[in-house]
Amino acid sequence: MANALEKTDLPLSQKLGHAMNRVQVAMRADSWESFGQRGLNPTQGQILILLSQRAVGQRLNEIANELAVSSPTVSDSVATLIEKGYVKKSKAKDDARAVAVRLTSAGKRLVEQLDSVGGTIQSVLSSLPESEQIQLYRTMLRMVRELQVTGKIPMGRMCVTCRYFRPNVHKDSKRPHHCALVDVAFGDRTLRSDCPEHEVADEHLAAQNWESFAACSSGR
Repeated sequence: MANALEKTDLPLSQKLGHAMNRVQVAMRADSWESFGQRGLNPTQGQILILLSQRAVGQRLNEIANELAVSSPTVSDSVATLIEKGYVKKSKAKDDARAVAVRLTSAGKRLVEQLDSVGGTIQSVLSSLPESEQIQLYRTMLRMVRELQVTGKIPMGRMCVTCRYFRPNVHKDSKRPHHCALVDVAFGDRTLRSDCPEHEVADEHLAAQNWESFAACSSGR
């Protein structure tokens, strides 16, 4: 029988949402501090980080889709970044009539500096036992996939949605998964959330892979 505390308790999903909102406040403050010191806002910072993770330049509409922001916002942000010398425009490799945005040397150095410093959230996560970090990472990947499937955020380049991903096919508990592209086994901590070689799995393979991946909920 429920006690007084349990009777007035909120749904666990609601409490998780509240906790995530608090984390988001800290992340937003970190972004403003990191980029604000360099005269940038968080959106401009996100564009720099996104470009650093891409081997080729990105078109404005691609950046807007990736960050789930409006095209005018991206256009204004890129104009500011060009003025500051962090990005440049050039012809897209696949279409000479299209324009792509890429980092300059100064932009690459800035991203490297920010990566080396880290932030409050990264410090907190680093303090967690590795097993908890891995389990949290799995959980976050599951949440991201659900948001992608329901159309709340753009499709990302995660292992769990890739045609080369083979989940839980090896008996080695530390490296249960397999990447068919490079033909190697790997574990949960090596799962990528943004892989440049990612190719979207067809509907049948994606469903099959996800069922196999989700069936094993223990972190490795």
